[in-house]
Amino acid sequence: MLFAALTACTTGKDLKPHDWALEVQNAETREAHNRLAEHYEEIAKTMDADATEERAMLNKYIGSPHKYGKQILDIKAQSQAMIHDFELAAAESRKMAAYHRQLANAQSKP
Repeated sequence: MLFAALTACTTGKDLKPHDWALEVQNAETREAHNRLAEHYEEIAKTMDADATEERAMLNKYIGSPHKYGKQILDIKAQSQAMIHDFELAAAESRKMAAYHRQLANAQSKP
């Protein structure tokens, strides 16, 4: 799931997940690593937005438990799990962005 989340959006180019995998494997220049860092930062922002949206939905569910009956417990657990997954994906994306920024800074040529 994390890989799917990390490859869900792109910046600049409309690349498929396997194309990003190739970009990561073939990144040798400062520009390539910076492009990957930007990609992972965009993914982190998207995951943050998704977590925020899911939190808002969870608050609506909790605010009207009578609408959902006994299912509210399952809905609440599922929403909390999704929020956790989005937050984890955002954190992992930020780690990847930082890693590629570090690699970009280590490159001697643009």
